[in-house]
Amino acid sequence: MRNIIKSILLLILIINLYACSSKQAQTKKYFRIESNAIITSATTKPITLVVKRPTALSILGGRPMVATQDDQSLVQLSNHFWLESPKVLLHDIIKNWAKLQWQTVSVQTPYQTDHHILTTRILAFEKNQNLSNVALEFSLYDAENALLFNKSYSHSETIDGEGYKAFSKAISRSVDAILNQLSDEL
Repeated sequence: MRNIIKSILLLILIINLYACSSKQAQTKKYFRIESNAIITSATTKPITLVVKRPTALSILGGRPMVATQDDQSLVQLSNHFWLESPKVLLHDIIKNWAKLQWQTVSVQTPYQTDHHILTTRILAFEKNQNLSNVALEFSLYDAENALLFNKSYSHSETIDGEGYKAFSKAISRSVDAILNQLSDEL
């Protein structure tokens, strides 16, 4: 009886090992956000714009994106699918957007040069059912740190399809819509 149990356990172990070893390795894919923001202004602003890296609270400050569940709680989407954190991805997009509107764009505050500073705070960067939700707060300061402009924008886009690729495209469209609104108001 004992030999039969050992044989059965050995057979189960061999079957499990065979099943595990026959799976193909998955190729990891990484997604980024790409901007196609349309600039409506034909003239560039003759001043240096310092674009600070966006800030985000708690979970949005790290690498993961988040999704809203039915009970309105947030859960992390797997952080392995994103090239960088939302802060880094958005910073690159804002710098490229700003280069189309300002004469000079920098990430460092220039010494003895007239400049403005643009700060961004990520309020929402998430998936909610079949929608991408982005909410950003922008503040523009002069060289003396006086507030020139402060406004929050939010935009939702329908996610066309399944998976991270569809989500990243919807997030990109949301960011573009917000940057177009910001262009119109600055």
